[in-house]
Amino acid sequence: MNLAGRWQGQKVDMPLNAAGEQQARELAGELKQTGMDIVFSSPLKRAVQTAQIVAGALKIPVQIDNGLIEGCFGEAEGKTREEIHTFYPEIAERWRCLDENVMDVCFNGGETKRQIQQRMLETLKKIVRENDCGIIGISTHSATIRCFALLFGIKMYAVPNGKPFHVIFENGCFEWTG
Repeated sequence: MNLAGRWQGQKVDMPLNAAGEQQARELAGELKQTGMDIVFSSPLKRAVQTAQIVAGALKIPVQIDNGLIEGCFGEAEGKTREEIHTFYPEIAERWRCLDENVMDVCFNGGETKRQIQQRMLETLKKIVRENDCGIIGISTHSATIRCFALLFGIKMYAVPNGKPFHVIFENGCFEWTG
C-alpha cells in the first residue's frame, strides 16, 4: 500500500512486505542496546509484525493495545493522495496542515487529528501507569506519531518507516527528546 501511495488507516490492514520486514530488522538492531523491557503494539498487522520482529530480537514480550491503532481516515482510506486531493480538495489541504486551527478537520467517517492525538496521549498514559517497566517500545503508525508529536510543537510532515523516537515520562508528563 505504501508503494502504491494508498492511505491505509484503520480499515486497511495489510501485512509488511519484504522491505517493511527488513526495516523492522534494522530497527531491532538499533534498539538492541536500549534495555527495552516490552513492546506495545497497535493491533494492525503491519505494527504487530514490526513489534514481533523487534521483540524477538530483543527477547522481550509484545502486548497489543487497541489505543495505538492508526488514525481512522474514513472515506479517504485506501485512496491515493491524488484521489484524495481530487475527491476532497478542501479537507485534504487542511488535513496536511499541522496548525492548531485545523486540528478538528476530518474526512467523512474518520477521526480528527485532535481525536487521534488525545487517544494516543491517553493510551500512552495508561500504558505507563499500568506497567512497571523501565523502557517501553511502542509500535504504531505515521498519523498517530505525527498527531502525538504536535503536543510538543513538532510538525512532522512525514514519518520514515522504522525510525525510532524517544519520549520520556517523568513526574506525570511526557517529554519528546528526539
